[in-house]
Amino acid sequence: MHLERERARARGLADPIHDDVEATHACFDAAVTTVLTRRDVASGRSLANVLVASHNEASIAKAIAQMGALGLDPQSSKVYFGQLLGMADHLTFTLGARGYRAYKYVPYGPVYEVLPYLLRRAHENSDLLSGNVAAERTLLLGELKRRLLGRP
Repeated sequence: MHLERERARARGLADPIHDDVEATHACFDAAVTTVLTRRDVASGRSLANVLVASHNEASIAKAIAQMGALGLDPQSSKVYFGQLLGMADHLTFTLGARGYRAYKYVPYGPVYEVLPYLLRRAHENSDLLSGNVAAERTLLLGELKRRLLGRP
């Protein structure tokens, strides 16, 4: 993010990075809303066609609520959800279990191209990586018990 800010400053461009995580989430949520509420989608002439790629549980919940309010079916609306492989697995699993199209994505390419991307994702999601470890562990243990005991 620092490099992007420096590059923009050197070129006389506006800062491409939001001031804080709340502004980032608000912008993301607004973009999802824009796609889901397009006139052609609302009129039924077009399907919403978007991948909500987020590790932010609140953003995913907002997208799901909007889908419900707009009558967008999880299976036929072409609204997809995705998270980076190894991150927010509980979100992807829960979405899939509830009938939403949920995917894991894997960055592919030369290490020198992929590593900066992965480092940025880790930096952006540092609160997810540090703050939710206990919650993630509880969810994983619960799922393990569910599978071992054969409960639905």
